[in-house]
Amino acid sequence: MRRALIIAAIVVTGLGALAIRVVFEGRSALADGEAALARKDPQAAIRSFEASARWYLPFAPHVDDAYDQLRALTKSQQSGVALSAWRSIRSASLATRSLWTPHADDLAAANRAIAELSARVPDAGPAGDTTGAREEWYRGRLARDSRPSQTAIALAALGLIVWLAGVLALARWGITSGGALARRPALVAGSMIVVGLVCWTVGLYNA
Repeated sequence: MRRALIIAAIVVTGLGALAIRVVFEGRSALADGEAALARKDPQAAIRSFEASARWYLPFAPHVDDAYDQLRALTKSQQSGVALSAWRSIRSASLATRSLWTPHADDLAAANRAIAELSARVPDAGPAGDTTGAREEWYRGRLARDSRPSQTAIALAALGLIVWLAGVLALARWGITSGGALARRPALVAGSMIVVGLVCWTVGLYNA
């Protein structure tokens, strides 16, 4: 029982530290975006709001606030700002997908808007000679490109497996029957847990 409590405490502490880091970085990026808006730099604001949305944690308020700011910027009349904001919404949603897609409705709206806005550019190369043809071409490209990166998914899955293996190794060999840490096995298991969490986070962030 004591061993299980120690393991649970370690796991909870690790996850708690990760969650704190995500919230801190997300709120910091959100503040940077608001500061950029205050100095009339919408492109810098868009980059910061996208970064905030990418620091995704379910129910974290900074994520919804970042999407709200990006949606507001899609209504800008400044050249390129609306398209940049839509692209950031799309990028943030795709980057944080796992078993579900955060802000899936925003992703769908972004795909439609990006295709429509991009189609208005006459010099669109292979996209087509008419606005309708170009929009259809962009829609197809966006739908195809929206698939998650297989490398990132594999990295996230590997990270999860390594993390779980580290937890099991810590339970099996890292703690003695008396509840003390066996230094070498505990160090190896702890390293596996850290590496697993890092791989899972990086893979999830870039999926």
